[in-house]
Amino acid sequence: MAAAEVDAPQRRRTSLTVASGLLGVSTIASRLTTLVAMALLARGAGTEAVGYYGLATLIASFTAAGLSVGLPTYLTRDFAAGLVSAPQVARIHCGRLVTLLLAAVVAYPVAGGLLPGLIQLGFFLFFAASLLEQWNETAWVLVRGTRSAWLEPLTNSATGVLLIVACSAETWLGDGLAFGEAAGYFVAASVLRSAMAFIVVGMWRQVRSPGRVDPMTQLRRSLPYFASDLLGLLYFRGDVFILAMFVAASEVGEYVSAAAIIGPAVQVAASMGLGAVAYAAPRLLSDRSPSDDPVTIFRFFRISGQAAAGLICLALPVGVVVLFGGEGDDILALATILTLFLALRFANFGLSAMLLAHGRATSRLLVLVVSLGGNVVLNLALDGRYGAHGAAWATVLTELIVAGSLLWFLRIRALVRPVLVSAAGVAVAAAALIGARAAVEPALATMVPGGCLLALAALGLLRQRRAARRTVDPAGAENDEQHTADPQRRATAR
Repeated sequence: MAAAEVDAPQRRRTSLTVASGLLGVSTIASRLTTLVAMALLARGAGTEAVGYYGLATLIASFTAAGLSVGLPTYLTRDFAAGLVSAPQVARIHCGRLVTLLLAAVVAYPVAGGLLPGLIQLGFFLFFAASLLEQWNETAWVLVRGTRSAWLEPLTNSATGVLLIVACSAETWLGDGLAFGEAAGYFVAASVLRSAMAFIVVGMWRQVRSPGRVDPMTQLRRSLPYFASDLLGLLYFRGDVFILAMFVAASEVGEYVSAAAIIGPAVQVAASMGLGAVAYAAPRLLSDRSPSDDPVTIFRFFRISGQAAAGLICLALPVGVVVLFGGEGDDILALATILTLFLALRFANFGLSAMLLAHGRATSRLLVLVVSLGGNVVLNLALDGRYGAHGAAWATVLTELIVAGSLLWFLRIRALVRPVLVSAAGVAVAAAALIGARAAVEPALATMVPGGCLLALAALGLLRQRRAARRTVDPAGAENDEQHTADPQRRATAR
């Protein structure tokens, strides 16, 4: 078999936690950079400009996903397993650049024919910058999971800081950050980041090394990953596309800005979910110790999500004013709704981790299909009437579909009640938010669900600690009594 001839990559880390953590840091750094840049763009050019930015990056994401046919995910897994060599990765990486550049050449006249003249160039530059970011995914394959994995977050963070410095200087030294200027800075940062990625991972050296790529074989192996990548992208970004069919670009920009505030916390939840898979899977195959109890794992994620969402709610009024100025009331309202999504998303990452720990990856893909269908239906039903607020509530309700689907495939009856309690807690916070918005100003209304979620997290933590003490003490007493009453049986057990 050809794959057996490839030597496994050397000096790889044995700690999945470290590798996943560094990848999470890299993603969070990119999200925070984008958030600050969008805030500056909103101040200088308005939320309509942010809306066009969101649409440009959305189209670029779907374009790159379609043309990449799962290769980034496939290479990340198979290079780490030693099934693909570094020279093969380098050749595939360069081939992807040619494909994405051809897509950009086709996109330029299309953008010119569909968009107003003032934003055509900026829209195309944002599109091209996003394509370059997608291209970098196959460069970082060479260091992910190795002792050099720190190069990815360092490179992304350093170029992100340069981008923020450039945008900030344009904002305060000029008359604000215009759409075209921001696009120019974004594409310059993407070019620099792509060049650095090519150099620091040694891609230039691997391209010159001998090696051969069988395109059809690699594409055939990557197709199973393609379905998951595309469905995942549709699930997390498709709501913006549907919303754009019903509302103006300025309202899309408000929704994109609100989602960007919550995005880093979602990435933290995803990293925790990966840790839970590594934590639970070996023990599920050997024993049923309390630490591996599915209810215990779910409650941990539920409490973490409620606490994170509550803290974000309390910080939102100040954060939105700092990032978007005094005109961010709608962004504040949308971000508050999306914190309810965050609480449910944390809990669902716990359920998803347990599903993967049982080796049910196919079931997880089916959950994604069902959830995507539900999300599309909810957005079509709510966006036309309620606009961006309808899209935000559709995102929250979709997580209930995710929870139900995960429960169905897990078939663990003990999880039903905790999941229902989690949903009921978020429903209480949602009702408190709706009532507060009708009675007080937006900033105070945001703090009401935040207080509810923090109270629920504290109550859940207290009840869990009490339950743990009740479980340990009677068991210890019972064991002592058994050992005293039956010494002969104890000796036999030895």
